[in-house]
Amino acid sequence: MKTFVFCGFGKLGFLCLSKLCAEGYIPLAVLTHKDMGAESVDLFAEQKCIPVYYGDLRKDSLLFQYISNLEFTYLISVNYRYIIPQVVLDKAKYPLNLHGSLLPKYRGRTPHVWAIINGEKKTGVTCHVMEQSVDTGAIYRQIELVIDETDTGSDILEKFCFVYPICLMDALTQISRGNPPKLQDHSFATYFGKRTPDMGYIDVNKEVNAVLNFIRAQAKPYPGAYFYLPTGRKIVIHAAKRINRNDADTHDIGMILSQDSNYILNLPDGKIQITDYEIQ
Repeated sequence: MKTFVFCGFGKLGFLCLSKLCAEGYIPLAVLTHKDMGAESVDLFAEQKCIPVYYGDLRKDSLLFQYISNLEFTYLISVNYRYIIPQVVLDKAKYPLNLHGSLLPKYRGRTPHVWAIINGEKKTGVTCHVMEQSVDTGAIYRQIELVIDETDTGSDILEKFCFVYPICLMDALTQISRGNPPKLQDHSFATYFGKRTPDMGYIDVNKEVNAVLNFIRAQAKPYPGAYFYLPTGRKIVIHAAKRINRNDADTHDIGMILSQDSNYILNLPDGKIQITDYEIQ
């Protein structure tokens, strides 16, 4: 049977859910978060007359009982925010999760943003068995992606929009052929936690390349990297570039100067010109 329960959110969730339906998989229920945007999971489900639920299975006993009583082959998670109880995972013959990194590296939250911050040259998408522990399950399919020098976090998400449905369908093909998943080598695992807007403060003791990576990883529509002008006002930075350092300048590290309509930030090994910003 090609029945499934879908737990997902956002454009990536929408793309995966719509692909599953287009390929003849039968959705019994959709668990998501309120959105109703043009490319949202809940609006798509409503239009296709698929039962939609917003509750947390750990807190909503009626929803938990309803899902527990369903018979389904696949449980598929894409950017779902709530923890799915083990008893629900056990209901599915194949509980699958889509994750935006090349596991076992970059387990956890917003892995593509962390990858850019850390100067990685590649990332990817992994479809793996979903377990109670985070991103640890055996892998059915991985697709590698290059991180270009100018890619922002948002750019990587656009690449994910193309790759996520492919990765999912490839994994389902592997399952249909009876191919087992490959265990992760946990000795190579890395983990990165949730990012919050306050984590965008720029460390001016870091070198130019590290600061430029930090800025582009969090560029709009993300909250953005930020610093403070001499006036005390906050400057949120969405783009910057290295400029030639004038050795005659003896400005202190961390000094930010106004130059025409842009700003210059002095770092230990050079200067960056801030080219896209907002002052709050």
